[in-house]
Amino acid sequence: MQNRLGVIVIKRKQLIIFILAFVVVFLGMNYFKLSDNFLGNKKYVYVLGNVVGIRANTEGVLVLGYEDNIQYIDKLKEGDNILYINDEKVNSSQDVYDILNKLKKNIVNIKFERSGKILTKSVKTKNEDGIYKLGFWVRDKITGIGTMTCYDPEKNQFYAIGHPIYDVDTQQVLKIKEGNIYNISNLEIIKGQDNKIGQIKGNFDIKNIIGNFKNNSNYGIEGNLNQNSINTDNKKRFQVASFKDTKLGKATILFASKDNEVKSYNILIKNIDKKSKILEVEIVDKELINYTGGIIQGMSGAPIIQNDKLIGSITYVLKKNPKKGFGIFIGEMIK
Repeated sequence: MQNRLGVIVIKRKQLIIFILAFVVVFLGMNYFKLSDNFLGNKKYVYVLGNVVGIRANTEGVLVLGYEDNIQYIDKLKEGDNILYINDEKVNSSQDVYDILNKLKKNIVNIKFERSGKILTKSVKTKNEDGIYKLGFWVRDKITGIGTMTCYDPEKNQFYAIGHPIYDVDTQQVLKIKEGNIYNISNLEIIKGQDNKIGQIKGNFDIKNIIGNFKNNSNYGIEGNLNQNSINTDNKKRFQVASFKDTKLGKATILFASKDNEVKSYNILIKNIDKKSKILEVEIVDKELINYTGGIIQGMSGAPIIQNDKLIGSITYVLKKNPKKGFGIFIGEMIK
């Protein structure tokens, strides 16, 4: 089975759910000399596992659906990203309203992105009691919860999630203009069960930004931390594994407990796809199974450790059996 990004190949026909985990949480930050982060040709990073909150603005606005489908056949489609209206830059849904009602035109030219291509279409507007609008709904912001994989102090760079952030309605990979990450509190776990994926809930303080990012790639998000947002005093640096270091058998993942303190839990690496560099994993730790039911939404990005090396992060869950899922090799996240 191949996902829509062409990233993962799985032979068995089982439903795979992207466990969107949008972001990261940290508590203070230190800087290190290059020699602290590289020993010979080996790279070392701080492995995390904290759960966090994220808010991000999209590049342009995303088309979600229509009031009148017939009017927009062969025009704009769900998942299109509106960039300009009559050559005026669109940064938010408010911009759409402001531009249309400044122009007051019955037809406007819309420049948008679809599947990596920039297109332009002429679209009729709707005039309702002197208010001009387009006949479809758009989104310019996303929020969510996720797990941080690791932190490179030399670059002040964090890595998280292990897969792209998708729009929940259109299932399109979002083009992120800018995003921020926040501390999270009041962590709540809704346990997963067969054919029902669990999830993480929590509150995050939007006044306290701890980091930012712009890159939403096939292998997750990466960005920079604000000073004093992560405390590495009690955290261990792990070597970043090469692909040949990754073996079948026992491994662990790091994930936050109810008080958001990171703990280690046992898993098994059941299969390694050498072409896609996808790891098939199974949760075997009774404590984690009692806590979460298995892999849940918000756990994506949880770091995978084997033989004292960081080998990857959790990315997907099987809906049929949430104790089973998949991870991505860490070398795909850290280029």
